[in-house]
Amino acid sequence: MKALSVIFLLAALRTGTAYGQTPQCTGGQGDPIVDVTFGSGPKFGPPLPAGTTSMLQYATQQCPPDGYYAIVNYTTGCWCTQGDVCWHTATDHTGDPNGYFMLINASYAPSDFYIQTLTGLCQGTTYQFAAWIVNMCSNPGIPPNLTFDIELADGTVLNTYSTGDIPITNPMAWMQYGMYFTVPPGVSTVVLRMRNNAPGGRGNDIGLDDITFRPVGPVTTIGFTNYSGDSVAVCEGANGGVQLSSAVQNCYVNTVYQWQLSSDLGADWTDIIGATAAQLSAATAFPGTNMYRLTVAQLGNIGSPGCRIASPPDILVVLPKPNSAIHIEATADQICIGSDVTFTTVTTDPGLSPNYQWYLNGTVVGRQTTYSSSTLANGDTINCVLNTGLSCGVAVTSNTITMQVNPVVKAALAITASSDTICSGSSVSFSAIPINGGSNPQYQWQVNGAYLGSTGPTFTSSTLQNGDQVNCTLTSSLDCTSPVSSSSPVFMIVYPLPSIALPADTVIASGSSVQLHPEITGSISTYLWSPSNGLNNPGIADPVASPISTTTYELTGVSLEGCTASGKEVVSVFYNLVMPNAFTPAEAGHNALFRIPASEPVSLIDLSVYNRWGQLLVTTNDSQSGWDGRFNGKPQPAGAYVWVIVYRDLLTGQPLEKKGIVLLIR
Repeated sequence: MKALSVIFLLAALRTGTAYGQTPQCTGGQGDPIVDVTFGSGPKFGPPLPAGTTSMLQYATQQCPPDGYYAIVNYTTGCWCTQGDVCWHTATDHTGDPNGYFMLINASYAPSDFYIQTLTGLCQGTTYQFAAWIVNMCSNPGIPPNLTFDIELADGTVLNTYSTGDIPITNPMAWMQYGMYFTVPPGVSTVVLRMRNNAPGGRGNDIGLDDITFRPVGPVTTIGFTNYSGDSVAVCEGANGGVQLSSAVQNCYVNTVYQWQLSSDLGADWTDIIGATAAQLSAATAFPGTNMYRLTVAQLGNIGSPGCRIASPPDILVVLPKPNSAIHIEATADQICIGSDVTFTTVTTDPGLSPNYQWYLNGTVVGRQTTYSSSTLANGDTINCVLNTGLSCGVAVTSNTITMQVNPVVKAALAITASSDTICSGSSVSFSAIPINGGSNPQYQWQVNGAYLGSTGPTFTSSTLQNGDQVNCTLTSSLDCTSPVSSSSPVFMIVYPLPSIALPADTVIASGSSVQLHPEITGSISTYLWSPSNGLNNPGIADPVASPISTTTYELTGVSLEGCTASGKEVVSVFYNLVMPNAFTPAEAGHNALFRIPASEPVSLIDLSVYNRWGQLLVTTNDSQSGWDGRFNGKPQPAGAYVWVIVYRDLLTGQPLEKKGIVLLIR
């Protein structure tokens, strides 16, 4: 099993102990030089070293038979048939579910069930032997009866203790048995012998746990000077440290002192170098929890841990000085007069109940975690003091923020327009003229209050409507200015455009005329046709056109407000088709191709040429091409050839056919 804390063990000693005669000067105890716990783990522990028992054999059973022992952490239901002793359900004496103990079913003949040799003892020193025993039987049977002997190596008995018959306890109860013995001069080794005096059989079954040997001696106590209790808390770096004094029972001829320190709550103890007086000044330079105790021994024995007597420990808790700090931040430290500013804290180790004091120019103005003000003046200083309320804490002061408070600057804006009276669709440019705009002013143009996304100093639009209101908002780059719009927006007057629609293109015969009839919307005050050739009056809306050739006429109308509209109409002049009566292919570039003259506005369907025998020499529907006097690449002889043309009458839209003779001249 694993050892429990000192407090638990002392409580157990008080509730179940049986010792032989107690000699004087045994009220103080040292650390155990032997502490047999049998270990811990699952199911069964390992067998004891050879020679530890005289007659018992090792078994890995929860219910070992007579003459056997087991190292177990639990046993239950053993020998519980009717009329038998029925062992207790048991764990080790501390109740640790994994702690092992030695479970013994005694041999039939009395025997030594545990033998151990102890070395390194100090002559003249008194030691305490103790072991925890339990009668495993819950029903009557042979009671265990044990003898503990402390012997020299030659078998001489230094001290002996008999338990007598160990009674049944229901419920089961472990009992600690022990005795004291003093080591004679010149002796450092003894033998512990535990003997079962009762015969085996029905009963005489025991559990054994926690065998200890420790030096005993004078009652030794320590205490803090100027402090009550055995636990003291001080701040790191306390002036002069903390003083410990001692009281040692007068038992040794020459008492020697050694103070010890434990930083792991008593698991390990270390000698404090040079601390060999009855008093100690405990260091407080470093935070932590340390235990102090005083060990004493007879002169010459203090160097041996097996000879020392130790006082109960006192605990010194050195509290760390908190690394408290405070830093303040402001939503802004450069503001315009009248602006609200909030100051916040960033703290380290503030404690659970921190206290804040805000200072404005050295005067307390707030006690919350934040401070806000809208009345700060240029040059005002703000800082904060933090009181943590922590043990060992001190007040800490934050950084100081110095405010820059600037006066308000008034910005203004005027806008100009290239024109505020336009015809619909005309482009207008607007310009912004800032006052106190700074080096990088920003603009937001609006039409009828709607932002357009244009952010430059100018704005151009060709989609404005009559009555639209154009304005602009200036955001100055100077500090402490507010966005401002022009107090004189531009109100637009937009006149509607007249419209002119002319009918589809017109075809007339040569020498005839046609009256032009435009469709007009809106109010037009003046008319002008261009070109004026062939018109009876180019200054009226519907003149009569008598062109001698195809002509495109354009009408431009101007409203009373000066807004213009225009439209075009083509008057095509149709002439009877007249084909050439001869051509000379040999004369390149001049009458070398028989074709429709370029001056004839004909919509050709087909042009065919035949020789005198009716043979087709060429056919085409391209008015730009014709016959070059060849057939299959060979020049044809001079003479007369028949042509047939099919074309569309531009006046009626019907196809016409025309025939004739052409002379090929070479």
